[in-house]
Amino acid sequence: MSRMSVDISLCQRDGACVSVCPTSALYFDEEGIPSQFIDSECIECGHCMAVCATGALSHPKMQPGAFEPLTTALPTPEQVDGLLTVRRSTRAYTEKPVSRDTILACLDIARRAPSAKNSQKLHWIILDGKEKVRELAREVILGIDTLSMQPALLDQWEHGYDRMLRGAPMVVAACAPTEYAWGKEDAAIALSYFEMAAKARGLDTCWAGYLTHVASVHAPVRWMLKLPDGYSVRGAMMVGEGEYTYRSVPPRKPLSMQWC
Repeated sequence: MSRMSVDISLCQRDGACVSVCPTSALYFDEEGIPSQFIDSECIECGHCMAVCATGALSHPKMQPGAFEPLTTALPTPEQVDGLLTVRRSTRAYTEKPVSRDTILACLDIARRAPSAKNSQKLHWIILDGKEKVRELAREVILGIDTLSMQPALLDQWEHGYDRMLRGAPMVVAACAPTEYAWGKEDAAIALSYFEMAAKARGLDTCWAGYLTHVASVHAPVRWMLKLPDGYSVRGAMMVGEGEYTYRSVPPRKPLSMQWC
């Protein structure tokens, strides 16, 4: 197992690395130097190296040059609240294609989302183009029909209403190994990062629940997505430019909570 090492000449013995280790793999030796338990589990999250003020820590699988500087230009609470509040589940899209560079920028943010034990197991599939999305929506509705789910959906489809993928120009799917127990949770967090990054760049989104469900039981959908063997769709999202601009924020139910 690869192990963390310490440059004693640089170590300030402030204990930051020991405190932030998510698996408590580090401890102080008799001289107050951070050390790693012999049988400890290092998940290679890099927190210990990122928090060290002097660069005293090193790990064979994490080169210091790969670490990026942490920005201090954080948005105000009002700006963050505004972004989260203005996001809507968009179900009507323009014909305008989505920039692949913009999607790559959003996915770069999404890959930084937390994952169970820093596993970072997600694989992303992007279906680009209104016609491709339409074909996928048609296969999803066939899966709905096969499963005898909500017959009204099929009737609406036959009358020209696509409730599967809403005529979006792009679909983004977050996939994970089928045997990975935390794929659904990791995908939900990463897609939440993705949709906020997309909204900040002028794109609109909507969670594709029908696609996610049908992909698990209807093989043609998986074939259309070219899903790798051993992987499952754990979450998906429509992406595009919304056709309409919302003028206000709809009300929500009152907050339900309690202090314990």
